Amino acid sequence: TEDMENISGLQLYDVPLVLGVLVALVLMVLLYVHSEWYVVNTVGVLVGSGVVVMLGVAFVPTLIIVFMIAAAIYDAWAVYKSKHMLDLADTMIGLRLPILLVAPQEKGYSFVEETTSMKQTNEPVARPQGAPKKKKSKDAMFMGLGDVIFPGMLVVSAAQWLDHSDALLVAISTLIGGLVGYFILMTYVARGRAQAGLPLLNGGSILGYIIGGFIFIGSTIFDFGISF
Repeated sequence: TEDMENISGLQLYDVPLVLGVLVALVLMVLLYVHSEWYVVNTVGVLVGSGVVVMLGVAFVPTLIIVFMIAAAIYDAWAVYKSKHMLDLADTMIGLRLPILLVAPQEKGYSFVEETTSMKQTNEPVARPQGAPKKKKSKDAMFMGLGDVIFPGMLVVSAAQWLDHSDALLVAISTLIGGLVGYFILMTYVARGRAQAGLPLLNGGSILGYIIGGFIFIGSTIFDFGISF
């Protein structure tokens, strides 16, 4: 607007800067000395939220959808074909890095004592004929931070870039689509085998975006909106 002014350069505000640095330092220390699941989840949610906002406001929905489709294809290949994503997950769990979210399934679960191998869990176990099937451990379920970031980016981008009064409704429908994909994903994960999250999560979000956009905005939802 006319009463707004352009401010250039790095802007630092005393209170947010001090609080941000202090919180970051405390969380870094906690990650090092007490990397339990609630600490890892707290840092993961904060980092993921920042990434979602920064990238969501920087790219139009069409471009993010392209990223999401490419990431979903790669995720499926890395989990089901090459299986190197399972090795990466084992490394992240072993290092207790906050780029995954931990959902404990049993009371008293300790992430520090976690020794489960995602690759071994995903391999079928041979057992003698007639022997009872052993119940697989479901101490916790793990989800990579990217499984949250990609759908979140599309939600924020839809609310930011769609030039329509119903842009928020499209963002909500995108969120609902992602949640539907999440519930479908959890039905497979509950069976005890590693699953590629992005095909279902990204697919649900994109489908929710298209359906909601077509209902609330119309065919203009399919405009690319990319300038060169």
